Amino acid sequence: MAARAGKALAACLLWLALSAPALADTGEFLARVAAAHGGGAAPAAIHERGSTESMRRGKGPVERWWQAPDRFRIEIRYAGGAESRLLRGAEAWQQGQPAPAAFRGALVLQAARMALPWRLQENAQRVSDLGTLPDGAGKPARVLEWQVQEGIRLIVEIDPATLLIRRSRGILSINNSSMEFATGYEDYRTVDGRQVAMTERHFAMGQFIGTTTLDSVEFPAVLPAPTFNPVAAGLTAGTSRGDAGV
Repeated sequence: MAARAGKALAACLLWLALSAPALADTGEFLARVAAAHGGGAAPAAIHERGSTESMRRGKGPVERWWQAPDRFRIEIRYAGGAESRLLRGAEAWQQGQPAPAAFRGALVLQAARMALPWRLQENAQRVSDLGTLPDGAGKPARVLEWQVQEGIRLIVEIDPATLLIRRSRGILSINNSSMEFATGYEDYRTVDGRQVAMTERHFAMGQFIGTTTLDSVEFPAVLPAPTFNPVAAGLTAGTSRGDAGV
């Protein structure tokens, strides 16, 4: 019994010895990624305006709000009807009505992309370094995996030269099936000292579904409380489901 316990202890110590440097290396790399995107403290809130062009629904103005740690809202006004989605912690709404678990998971993935470089650093213990792998275009990228929640993970591909994020792939697993929503980031510009991708190309299950182009990005200290009121978020409600990955 003592010998068996000794072997278990030795194995545990060996795992700690091997994993500690890896965790330290990942943490150092995440700090460098955050610094490449402007560094400093993580944004407490973000307010974005622009336009979205959906392959299925056409083009319309888009507005997004995010506030740490778990508030997110998006409004898109297509010509054929508006799309309204809201995440507030464990609850989610679509068109002002409570949304099912799968739709909430898609919103969690959308919210996870906001302030992504800093959030990766904040959640370093839940981030795995997968090494250098080819990205969707076959170019080498440093790849990280963030376990956002149970059944929800985000694969992040980073340019090894600039340390800017090229693409994120959100994978939602539910009821023994999985869905993937990917976003490619382009046209980085400096906004209030931070690097922001002003163009996002969206994919669902490997199929291109649309593009979001940002016109303005703000980093307020806090957003007004009514921003995340489900009644307010449903004022523009329409009848269509929209593209969950956009």
